[in-house]
Amino acid sequence: MEKISVVIIDDHPVIRHGVTSVLKKQPDMHVVGESDTAATALPLIKELKPDVVILDITMTGISGIDLIPYIKALSENTIIIIYSMHQSTDIIYRSFKAGAKGYVLKADAIRDLFKAVREAVQGRIFLSKSLPQNMEAQLLSGDTEKGALSILSPREYEIANLLGQGMTPDEIGETLFISPKTVRVHRTNIMHKLDCGRSNELLLLLRDCFPQ
Repeated sequence: MEKISVVIIDDHPVIRHGVTSVLKKQPDMHVVGESDTAATALPLIKELKPDVVILDITMTGISGIDLIPYIKALSENTIIIIYSMHQSTDIIYRSFKAGAKGYVLKADAIRDLFKAVREAVQGRIFLSKSLPQNMEAQLLSGDTEKGALSILSPREYEIANLLGQGMTPDEIGETLFISPKTVRVHRTNIMHKLDCGRSNELLLLLRDCFPQ
């Protein structure tokens, strides 16, 4: 039987190496690569075209969720499993809407990650047992517009994520290759959509939505 090829993308070396170590012991899985950033991950995906990517959400710069479309563009058959500490409903819905097929919490037993990989390869979605199980029915029905930030455009959501990480408009502009002025325009639009009167109110809301 051909082994499931896996790439792990996580900016925490202890977690990345730990997951690699335990996956290598699985008779039906083969870790073919690791990466700690989007910049190094994408060339790896293009070259290896793995069956599965195990992907963290919170990384420096672009988030794991925003990275999913780039991964799919390079290797459309690659399956994405999110492996994260975050339990935010909005983040979970966003992950599946972007194209993820599994969501495992880092607090879960490691065997749940194995199961997620195997289930996803068989064409089924996998959701952590620690999360509300009614989410699965909503995901299967395609009802992924429940998050508080679902009214934001993809670019606004990307900027909101970086604002929630505490980045300034200048830093966000440099990360996304847009001008700080454009970032500030997006920030104003985000404030209006989320009914936030002041920037510190927006920051508090985004820190709840994008916990570090």
